[in-house]
Amino acid sequence: MPIPMNDDTTQASSTDETPPPTAAAPPTLSMLWGETPIITTELPASGGNGGGDKKTEKAPTHPAFVVNVGGLADSMDFLRTSSADMVTQYEALKTLVLQADAAHTVFGEQATYKDTIPRPRPNQNIDKRNPHEATFAQPDPEPLIKPDDGVRGAAEKFGPMMYPGMKNVLMECANAIELVGRYMVLMDRTGSYYAHADHQSAFPEPTGKSITD
Repeated sequence: MPIPMNDDTTQASSTDETPPPTAAAPPTLSMLWGETPIITTELPASGGNGGGDKKTEKAPTHPAFVVNVGGLADSMDFLRTSSADMVTQYEALKTLVLQADAAHTVFGEQATYKDTIPRPRPNQNIDKRNPHEATFAQPDPEPLIKPDDGVRGAAEKFGPMMYPGMKNVLMECANAIELVGRYMVLMDRTGSYYAHADHQSAFPEPTGKSITD
């Protein structure tokens, strides 16, 4: 169908000296994949320096996992409150152990017993030749507190073994509580890393560049 043009348009077209644009050679396209590849765990073949057949390596498979950062934070708070209680009880136990180690009285090092000496009573045979014999009118003396040499001797052997042992057990308790604290720090770092990765998981802004040459 002819397009109507006026005389001015015809005149302008005939006098325009702008050269025509250079035509770009159209590219030739071909398919890289003849068939859709299968997603597999087989890694590309890798060979050594000696040549020979190259064998594919199978990548290890792992089950899917989900990171619940909120649950991780709740566990951290539970461990923090539990650890605070453990620290309080540990400090109280440490005070008792240090007091016992300083006093050295826990295992019977100062053990005593009561010794009562009764006075003679009427109708008892009394040696009149003993000027120190009590008379019938004298009451019984107060009980005598005497050192228990048997218990003290055993305690002197047992105590030197137990007091260092008590301190060593105290040290093990402190180490266990400290390990809980270190575990809490690792939990915090793990949660922070996953949270950071989650915030960074975004598609980048388009660059505006062509994907072809």
